[in-house]
Amino acid sequence: MLIWIAVKLVRPQSAEGEGHGVREATSLREAIWVIIIADAAMSLDNVLAVAGTAKGEMLLVVIGIALSLPLVVFGSALLSLLMDRWPWIIWLGGGVLGYVAGDMVMRDVTTWWLVVSHGWSIALSVVLGAAIAALGWYYQRTARRAVPEEA
Repeated sequence: MLIWIAVKLVRPQSAEGEGHGVREATSLREAIWVIIIADAAMSLDNVLAVAGTAKGEMLLVVIGIALSLPLVVFGSALLSLLMDRWPWIIWLGGGVLGYVAGDMVMRDVTTWWLVVSHGWSIALSVVLGAAIAALGWYYQRTARRAVPEEA
């Protein structure tokens, strides 16, 4: 799931409205429901990322989740400004998510049915993180070329 989220993060939204769909609510009740669903999805993303980096340490999971909520609330406006100015921040975030996802997958694979050395596990996680960051760079590079000449 983190790999999917990382790829969606680095993938640009097109001018035609493709990409990240946003559902509009037609009533207050529907708006509340959309907010609850979006909050649950974002919370799941945070919990997976924190749990992956904490590597089973429950105290780190609790501290990470407690810190992630204020960071999301107070840091989102600043981060949005920074991402508009420097798009590589988005690639870096996607790369970090890719690394954490690769590390989680390799730990599960090593634990359950395959013996992989720790060095290979780290190398494959780094490659996945770098690949997602490179994908973000590629998407932005191709999106610039696709701008119409009359624009």
